[in-house]
Amino acid sequence: MITECSLYAIYDADGSLAGELRYLVDKFLGRADCALCDLSHGWHPAGKRAWRQQQGATTQLTWLHRDEVPHHVLAHVSGSLPCIAMDTNGSVDILISKDQLAGCDGDFTVFEHLLARKLQGLASEPIPAPRFN
Repeated sequence: MITECSLYAIYDADGSLAGELRYLVDKFLGRADCALCDLSHGWHPAGKRAWRQQQGATTQLTWLHRDEVPHHVLAHVSGSLPCIAMDTNGSVDILISKDQLAGCDGDFTVFEHLLARKLQGLASEPIPAPRFN
């Protein structure tokens, strides 16, 4: 059985120019917060150096704004943004929650380690035995 898995880093912001500007204004006024934005960009429009030079597990992520996410994925995570979502053959799960991202405190290295641990945990899960009826 072939398993297709996609990993999405989903921002709680829209990707259009108007969406980006709205997020910046709202963040400055204290009305918006996106822990994933803090991890990848902070206040730097080109992104943090560590984010631009991704290595390891973070290279497996597709970074998307909420208005860029496939509809079937967004339907499962819309109230939980930002997050890292995993789409396995159309079944969507949150791999890293909004609270876990916030716990990284904007430190990309902490995030990289968290993601690596989560992915390692998935790889070490036992494969369920086949069921016969």
